[in-house]
Amino acid sequence: MKKNKRSHRFRLLSSLTGLVVVALFLFWLNPGHIFHSKLITHIDTVVKSTSMSPTSISTVGTGAKKPSSDNGVTQETSTNNDSVSTPVTTSQNQWSVSQSGDITVKEPVGSSTIQSGAVLEGSATVDQVQYTLIDNQVGVISQGTINVANGNYSADINFQPTANSGRLDVYSSNPNGSETNLVEIPVNF
Repeated sequence: MKKNKRSHRFRLLSSLTGLVVVALFLFWLNPGHIFHSKLITHIDTVVKSTSMSPTSISTVGTGAKKPSSDNGVTQETSTNNDSVSTPVTTSQNQWSVSQSGDITVKEPVGSSTIQSGAVLEGSATVDQVQYTLIDNQVGVISQGTINVANGNYSADINFQPTANSGRLDVYSSNPNGSETNLVEIPVNF
């Protein structure tokens, strides 16, 4: 009888241990639990455009994918530099500031010539800034969201222009989705 009780306990303990191991394995695989939330670095965000022209939507984050386009506009990406900024080479009097003072764009400066991979950099009192790069010929050619850390933001913007000039809009959004703190910067390509 004693041997039977031991055998029963051993099987029960083995079964319980097996269940715990399986539960821990499933917990470890689940990317939605609290311990994995710190590891997620890819953000997919759609930003509403103020343009009536065809738009191209991009994603921001590391490893961003290029979405397919059915309107002939090349859709591009930007890479959030996690607010690791390169030294700003522009002087303060060249910076563009929103009317509220909540968003400052330090690079690029107004009427400068930018290429794909250009750095969008500045400071802000909001948690995130959005940008929309508009080509004067086809409309929106790149857009996305950049996280603000320690009051600064920085991202590489990738795009494929058709025209020689356009506009870079940098702004934040209200909880209702409307744009606020708008900074409009004329740019050349």
